[in-house]
Amino acid sequence: MTNSSNYSLRAYRADEAERAADIRGLTAEDERQNFKKRLEPSEGWSTHYKHLALVKDDLLIGDVQLRHCSQTMPPGVAHFGIDVAEEFRGQGAATKALEMAWDWARQNNIHRLEGSTDSSNIAMQKAFEKAGWNFEGVLKNLFLEDGIGHDYRSYAKTI
Repeated sequence: MTNSSNYSLRAYRADEAERAADIRGLTAEDERQNFKKRLEPSEGWSTHYKHLALVKDDLLIGDVQLRHCSQTMPPGVAHFGIDVAEEFRGQGAATKALEMAWDWARQNNIHRLEGSTDSSNIAMQKAFEKAGWNFEGVLKNLFLEDGIGHDYRSYAKTI
């Protein structure tokens, strides 16, 4: 468990799966079930995912995803993702999660943690910057929505 003031990152409890799926915005039942399977208690990773509960004052407020695919990433490198419950956005939760995720990464032999956000997501860009992550560049047309490419800004924290 990693703790920063009244925020913490920890393993999920069994009773938090439904709320976590809601925070992730999953509506299709098959997506919800697949996601919940990845949350089942485990010391290791589920496929190439590690999910951690973002908690404030013992209330689940977000889902932190760490991803490492051994076929596409070197050892010691992981990718960060986050979903914060809508009612907790804009309160510093993402910045705290970025800081705590880096602490967790260092304790777990990860020397490089990277993440990205849509170029239009100014709040997440500010969170990366406040947490001391380095801007590395723009990933052009990373995602397509309705045939329209979206650029993403890439950040990383390294030893």
